Parts: sequence; structure tokens; C-alpha cells
Amino acid sequence: MPLSRLFDAFQPMTVALSIMLAAILVRLNRGMPTLDWKSLEPQERSQLTSAIVDLTREYAFIVGIKAALVTALVSLAPFKLDAACWSNWTSRGVAAAIGAMVALSVSRMAYVVWRDYDIVKLQKMMIDSSGVREKNEGEVKLAEAKISGMRASGLRKVDTIRRDPLE
Repeated sequence: MPLSRLFDAFQPMTVALSIMLAAILVRLNRGMPTLDWKSLEPQERSQLTSAIVDLTREYAFIVGIKAALVTALVSLAPFKLDAACWSNWTSRGVAAAIGAMVALSVSRMAYVVWRDYDIVKLQKMMIDSSGVREKNEGEVKLAEAKISGMRASGLRKVDTIRRDPLE
């Protein structure tokens, strides 16, 4: 694509990139999910927090890519009229660099959306297993209470003698 045509797309690209950047910043502000962390097993808790920290690192990386791309687009915009004087190789290099950064930006966004979905599935699994674990613990406590109630009632074992009904 000729660089002169690409200059016409700078304004819409800057708007789209700014919206994506704002969305990432909103997501970064969310931080850790609000869970009853004590109900999770230590290994589960560590797995979830590590995944969230890794995802946050990815968000920071994307913020850097998008900030560099927006800066490049805004910095190049005043040179629209002078771009016709640029050499063919310079125009191609600039267009290729912008295209590569846009492709990288879009691919990283897709990757982070997939990772975010993966973390939601991990949270669901941990919340579900925590609920099952709490239910099982409640049932064990109820059974133990019933057994200790039976023992406290003073019941004795009674020997039963089988009699032949024909006698």
C-alpha cells in the first residue's frame, strides 16, 4: 500500500487504537478477582494468582505496543505532504513498519482475550471445586454430629435370637 494512502487511515487507526488502549487500561485496573481466597487450596490459589500476574504482564506489553504505534501515527501525520518526496524504499519501510505493528497489536489483543477467557474458565473450575469441597465438609460434619448424638443417647446393642416361625 502506498504510504500516501496510509496517511489517510492514520486518524481512524489512532481512534481505534486509543479505544483498545482504554479498554486494556480499564482491564488492568480490575486487578485480582474478589474470591473467598481461604476456600481455595493453596496450590489452586497459587495457580490462579500466577495466571493473573502473567496476563497483567501481557496487558502491559500491549499497552507499550499500542502507545508506540499511536505515537508513531501521530508523529508521522504532519509529514503527509512531504511523504511524496520520500524515497520509494523509505515509504515502503514506514508502511511496512506500521503494518507490522498493527498486525502485532491485533494478534496480541486476540491472544490476551483468549488468555482472559482461559483465566475465567480456571476461576470457574476453582469456584466449583471449592463449592463441592464445602458441601462435602458440611455433610461430613452433619454425619459426625448424628453419630455422636446416637452415641450420647446411650443406646445399647441388643442381641437378637432367630426363631423358626414354624415352631
